[in-house]
Amino acid sequence: MMKNKTNPHYINIFLLTLLFFSILVVMRLLWMDFMNVGDEANIQQGVLDLNTLHTNKGFQIKLSGEWELYTNTLLISESQKSVKPTYSHLPESWSPYFHKQDGIHYGSYRLTILKEHTDVPQMYGITIPDGLTPYEVYVNKKLIGGLGNMTLDNIEAAPVSRPATYYFMLDAQENEIIIQGIQANPYTDGGMTKEIILGDLQSMSQARFIAVIAQILFCIIFLFYILFILLLWVIGFRNKALIYFAVIIITTIATALVSSNKLLYIYLPFNWIWGQKLYFLTYINNMLFFILFLRELVKEYIKSKALLILSLCCGIYLAFTLIAPIEYILKMRVAFLLLFIVSPILMTIYMFIAVAKGGKGSVFLALAGVATANNSLFVLLQQNSTAPYSHYPFDLLIAATAISAFWFARYYDTTIETEKLSLKLQKEIHAKDEFLANTSHELRNPLHGMMSITQLLLNKQENDDLKLLLSIGRHMSHVLDDLLDLVQLKEQTLRLYPKAIQIHDVAQRMKSIFAFRLSGKPIQLIVNIPIDTPVVWADEIRVIQIFTNLLHNAIKFTEEGSITLTAEKKGSMLYISITDTGIGIDKELQKRIFEPYEQADSSMTAVGGGLGLGLSICKDLIVLHGGTLSLSSEIGKGSTFTFSLPITKKQIDNDTIPEPSHTEAFDKYTSMVNNIEQEIAAIIDTNPFITSRPRILIVDDDPVNLQVLVNVLSTEPYDVETALNGAEAIKKLQNTIFDLVISDIMMPNMSGYELAQHIRKQFTISELPILFLTAKQQHEDIQLAFISGANDFVKKPMEYVEFKARVQALVRMKLSNEERLRIEAAWLQAQIQPHFFFNTLNSIISLHGVDDEQMEELLLAFSDYLQMSFDFQNADLVVPIDYELKLVRSYLIIEQIRFGDRIQVVWNLPDTLELHVPPLVIQTLVENAIQHGILPRREGGIITIRITESEKDHTVAITDNGVGFNTAVPRKKTSVGLMNTEQRLKQIFGTKLVIESHIGDGTTISFTIPTKTTGEV
Repeated sequence: MMKNKTNPHYINIFLLTLLFFSILVVMRLLWMDFMNVGDEANIQQGVLDLNTLHTNKGFQIKLSGEWELYTNTLLISESQKSVKPTYSHLPESWSPYFHKQDGIHYGSYRLTILKEHTDVPQMYGITIPDGLTPYEVYVNKKLIGGLGNMTLDNIEAAPVSRPATYYFMLDAQENEIIIQGIQANPYTDGGMTKEIILGDLQSMSQARFIAVIAQILFCIIFLFYILFILLLWVIGFRNKALIYFAVIIITTIATALVSSNKLLYIYLPFNWIWGQKLYFLTYINNMLFFILFLRELVKEYIKSKALLILSLCCGIYLAFTLIAPIEYILKMRVAFLLLFIVSPILMTIYMFIAVAKGGKGSVFLALAGVATANNSLFVLLQQNSTAPYSHYPFDLLIAATAISAFWFARYYDTTIETEKLSLKLQKEIHAKDEFLANTSHELRNPLHGMMSITQLLLNKQENDDLKLLLSIGRHMSHVLDDLLDLVQLKEQTLRLYPKAIQIHDVAQRMKSIFAFRLSGKPIQLIVNIPIDTPVVWADEIRVIQIFTNLLHNAIKFTEEGSITLTAEKKGSMLYISITDTGIGIDKELQKRIFEPYEQADSSMTAVGGGLGLGLSICKDLIVLHGGTLSLSSEIGKGSTFTFSLPITKKQIDNDTIPEPSHTEAFDKYTSMVNNIEQEIAAIIDTNPFITSRPRILIVDDDPVNLQVLVNVLSTEPYDVETALNGAEAIKKLQNTIFDLVISDIMMPNMSGYELAQHIRKQFTISELPILFLTAKQQHEDIQLAFISGANDFVKKPMEYVEFKARVQALVRMKLSNEERLRIEAAWLQAQIQPHFFFNTLNSIISLHGVDDEQMEELLLAFSDYLQMSFDFQNADLVVPIDYELKLVRSYLIIEQIRFGDRIQVVWNLPDTLELHVPPLVIQTLVENAIQHGILPRREGGIITIRITESEKDHTVAITDNGVGFNTAVPRKKTSVGLMNTEQRLKQIFGTKLVIESHIGDGTTISFTIPTKTTGEV
């Protein structure tokens, strides 16, 4: 299975590299063909006849053939003497023509050119290849150029051999070209071993320009790679591979400058010895760092000692080349050739292995290896070639581009991976923040129970250990607050509520608060902030938090001495300093003291403990205000924390400045340092409106919290019931009337928000208040609580007195609202409409002497109606059904006597009724049916009063066959009487009025009363 899977992969790699290698070879051959001079001259016995050739534009030929060679003779420099020449078929070495093979060889080449006279003089150019140095070129005994100094006594100072082009004009008939030179390097073949090129001025200049410009452009392009590498280094991408690649680029430029046209030696006068050394050094150095570069790139795929051994060999050869004499270097040229052959081949093999192992982007490395190997191959071939060599730039450019593509591919993959990791990290950070928030909540629940029980016990009996326990609990509560603040600051969701603040007043209040904390300690808290200090624009609660954390930190690390508060105006900012005479902070810790979770060393930690969040939160809060927080400290002398706040031109009205003991912003922090005796001593007054024990429903999924709250409220006149979840709470609300719901927010299945929304579908905020008791204290949580329908909230862990005060305030509101509705109903009944009163009296008078019996009945009914309308029992919560029906009968008798047969009454009641209803409920509905249903009809109608009972409830229905109305069409605002009736039914029994009506058929209004409450008052 493995072979079947991997073989196609290897085949694809092989085919790809073979195709790429073929393309490179074709490109190289095309370049060589483009730069090659195709025609060869027909030189015989030192004579070239140009008369048979077209020497106009585009003329170029190789001067190959039989040149006259004068060994050990410099024809121009020495005196004329008869010397018989030998003929050397250039290009070839002249060494075989010397009888003495050792020593320095020198000689002269001579060529005769036959050219007929032309009307227009023509310039020619001749290119002398590298090889012979120094040398001189003469045309018709006239020196036209040369290289080096033709002296036999300074051979080692001879320059580096390089190609050069010289320009001249030919005379008519016969012309003579003499090249005389000395072979300064005795360890290589001497003479003209490469082609000499002759051509017209334009062709030679163009060829020279192309060869040189290609080499210069090659170097310039690679310089851009250097700039690219520097940019990567500056932006922080620093590793060994980048350094190796930079050295490769530099050495590649160097190889270009010391080969082909050898541009480096035009401007730097190196002798031929150092020229040879530089050639070997640049190429081998290039190979060395290419090997190191490759090892660094593929180390995650391949671990081979062969590359290490090869790099060591290259390093040894470089050292040998630097220190060894030139003769040994040239004798060891075979080592250079071996390294130059083996290195590219081995690197290419390992690149293929990396590709085969599936390294990301490693195919580009393989292509780079092929390009490098191809370049090395042709460089070696050029060593023994007689053709003039023109620098070929594309192999190494392609290799560098492939390496860049490899890095880009890896960068792209890394970027994608980084994005994935970043997304994962963001999720982890969010999960961590959620964990902190949830952990804070979970810690607050047991902390809430502990503190509540502690406060309850302290209310019964004072105990120093309990006070200490309560103080520890409050400290833990503030630590949890810091965790939540840190989460909000990181998420940038913390909001400020700035206003004009007088720092002098804040500092004085902080002094009063911390006076208890400093009692019994040899520490003096000094406030040196003038009363006329400029007003700042800041969030008062957060400023107090900043002061508290900094003062708490100063007290924690100060054993004796003083803590001084000062303020100074600088520009538009007010700088507040808190200076202590404590133990101080060392320089190293000062650099990271404002980082989250950062603390001092172990010895300091033993002094104060904590999570190390206070200073970090202070800095973030001050930055949010647009200020700064700084520290100056010295070990053993103390520390100074200085923070700045923006100054505002707004002034504070002294009458509006609250007293320190009543400032809401200080409540949270006062509890941290002050005694709780005054809090526990605060006893809440009895509510004069409460005539029965209010019912409170507590909802929490934690039984411990439920028991704690029950214990806390046990000292008050409340009937408390509990529910462990939202569903149980809803069920109890359907069966029992409560005056207050206290609920946690974070509960399984149904949250406190959902419970509140469900309750608000049936009860308004005045009909059934909701108090959230929760550890979720973020601004969004509080806002959502009120949107969901909460009346108030208390943070966990709660303050004992605060909780009881808020509970009683909401109970008072609920009972006061009930009282208002009862009084309103009684008042409405007492306000007998004048026309009803006078019409009834007129009816009595009109019956006098006509129907005395009916008049007497009307008087008795009217008397009962008036008596019951002004009865104080109408202000009760509920009344017996018989009492309510007696009032209804009195009203109906009056109306029937007044309107006669237009009003017909049908009673459908059980034989016995054990039922209580809110006073004036049925009477209001009956009156509404007569006035708005029956009487608008000329013929009148029938009103039916029906009460039915079941196991669960009683249903009271008032039906008339009056005019009716369309319930689908929005009606005008309901009368005050009906609104009051429905609100009282909802508050007492949790029911509403049900209205059914059709135009012309009449109306039915009904309501239900739970059976279990029929006997309750």
